[in-house]
Amino acid sequence: MTASNDARPFLDLHGPEFSRDPHAVLRAAREQSWCADTALGPAILRYHEVQATLAQRTLRTPGPDFLAMQGIHDGPLVEIMAGFLLNTDGAAHDRLRRLISRSFTVRRVEAVRPRIVAIAEELADALAAKGRCDLVGEFADPFARRVLCAFVGIPADAQARVRRWTADLGLLFGLSVATHRAQIEASMLELRAFIDDLIALRRRDPLDDLLSELVAAEANGDALTDLELRAMIVTFMSAGSDTVLNQLGHAFAAFLAHPEQWRLLAADPTLAATAAEEVVRFSPASLLGVPRIATADVTVAGHVFPRGSFILPITGSANRDAQVFVDPDRFDITRKRDVHATFGGGIHYCLGAALARVQLQITLPMLATRLGELHPDGPIPWLPPTEAVYGPLRIPVAYRARA
Repeated sequence: MTASNDARPFLDLHGPEFSRDPHAVLRAAREQSWCADTALGPAILRYHEVQATLAQRTLRTPGPDFLAMQGIHDGPLVEIMAGFLLNTDGAAHDRLRRLISRSFTVRRVEAVRPRIVAIAEELADALAAKGRCDLVGEFADPFARRVLCAFVGIPADAQARVRRWTADLGLLFGLSVATHRAQIEASMLELRAFIDDLIALRRRDPLDDLLSELVAAEANGDALTDLELRAMIVTFMSAGSDTVLNQLGHAFAAFLAHPEQWRLLAADPTLAATAAEEVVRFSPASLLGVPRIATADVTVAGHVFPRGSFILPITGSANRDAQVFVDPDRFDITRKRDVHATFGGGIHYCLGAALARVQLQITLPMLATRLGELHPDGPIPWLPPTEAVYGPLRIPVAYRARA
């Protein structure tokens, strides 16, 4: 049967209540139904239904359609959006995923771990000497950018430009692309030229980094085209840096609101892995997840969404489903490691999940141990939760660092 609108709440994603406390709005809707209506289309709210939706291969990610909804039908943004791994399906997706997975391995993530630790220690030392700081601007931002550059193989002297480009590219995945179109396109064109030059350099002079490994795969005869390689590096640069930056911001905000959990982590750094999982469950940087479009009639929980439906499986809502998580609105870094939905599911499960986990596992106990008690030192402004990736713009804190 076709999904009925009866008893489905309306979820106003652009309303002031959602902007102020999105989890409260999602909870109220989720308690009424597993599905809600939005201005964009039906939203899936509960854990099992979200996971079932993500597993359906008859659902594709919007890609350029998402831009078309915002009045953008051609140009460099449409071209690059169509090339992202997330926006490919079927045999094309399987081929790209297979090629990328050969290089994006746990082994490569572990190989860069010492460099991640060194970057975190350098930044933590600088903070410890100060007594007050902005955790976003002085730690999360430079940390995420420098780790990304080290992992992908971006020269250190390009980091300032990378920071500007990735900030602009992050806007490409939100609901305000038309407003920022000129800004995003300008950065995109500069970035494309930079990446093409970098690819040529790595062909001549390979290093021990992800880009060099992807370029070296050309010798196998089944490799990424230049367009695919460029799109993949753009994906890493936009998603990899911006997501970790904002996820760290969410983590710091959550611990600031729950100081007993920060003290617990400082006292027992072996909780690093469960703390990282709890942060991304409780307060994910990507609250709404990635929308889907039905390429055929799709059945979820016994209801049929017709072909062409625009569906939002809201992973941030699934993470607080009381049918799956005990006391889901409680932030608890000792929580049993239930499988949250933040990294997605199905064929589009986040390729960078292992790298994101390592970064959280390294930084959170390190800062809890080094900085000690954190005290708010000013207001915390936030990006809107309707952005594809969002978080606090600043987190000013004061502390008395430990020797």
